[in-house]
Amino acid sequence: MHTTDVQSTLIMDCIRVDAATGACAMWLFRLLYIHCWIASGFGFNIGHPSGMESRYSTPTPEFIDTPLQATYHTGDLAILHCSIHNLGTKTVIWRRANVQAPITIGPLTYIADDRFQVNHIPYKDQWNLLIKNVQLEDEGTYECQVSSTDRTIRRLITLTVEEWKSSSPRVQMSGPEFVEKGEKVILTCNATGINYPPEEMDWFRNGQKLLSDVESGIEIYKRVSISSKSITSILEIKRATMEDDGTYICRSSDLHISSKKLNVLNAGTSNVKRGTGSDKSSRLMSGSSNSNPALKWTIFLLLILTVSAVFV
Repeated sequence: MHTTDVQSTLIMDCIRVDAATGACAMWLFRLLYIHCWIASGFGFNIGHPSGMESRYSTPTPEFIDTPLQATYHTGDLAILHCSIHNLGTKTVIWRRANVQAPITIGPLTYIADDRFQVNHIPYKDQWNLLIKNVQLEDEGTYECQVSSTDRTIRRLITLTVEEWKSSSPRVQMSGPEFVEKGEKVILTCNATGINYPPEEMDWFRNGQKLLSDVESGIEIYKRVSISSKSITSILEIKRATMEDDGTYICRSSDLHISSKKLNVLNAGTSNVKRGTGSDKSSRLMSGSSNSNPALKWTIFLLLILTVSAVFV
């Protein structure tokens, strides 16, 4: 007799014995539970222990192809790429190869160095490790691992750090050294990076930071060139005043600087550039004597009359 026939017979007997009092309720519940258990696939898995496991197993995480080598210069933002399909509920762990202690677990950093952090973008399955202001001691092999007991689901990325060297300054400023009071002043500062342009440029006058200010007639604007990996910042003073005289410094976001001394000249005062007062007097004297012949003859005649009167 089949299992379903046995169940039906037991149910009918139970109903006939005590349908009014419900004494068979517990037996009916147990029979229904067994029936649902068998219908859910237990019968299919008898003799096949792996049947239930295969039915509910999850896909194995897989690494997406990303660069296994990365080279940066000191001071750069280093990015070690790691992207994983089918991560599910597992966690991504970053550590140095052959070092047990983790650098990051999931989105959290587990070392006392805030230069390290994870950049996670869910829709890209991305778990990149970022190292700000990378240094020579950061060079080595890093491991992007999916959490597991045997550490077999992992990917090794080698970071190479080179010291930045250059024979010329990374930041250069151009502009006038002398300006007249009331004239427009334009100072230009250009900074070039190695792999990308510096993020920002700051201006200072005599140690004080400058910002765009309409009332003071100061405007600061910038241009960024990805192709030349440079940023150009321009400081414009609409009308120079004596307060604008001083030392100007431009500083890039990677802390390279350039400076220039600006001299504001007051047109109402005498100075070496225009000529001293004594110089002007001598020019006036020489000019008056050379350009007025009548005055010469008048002086000569007066001199003769004076001599004649003395001898007479």
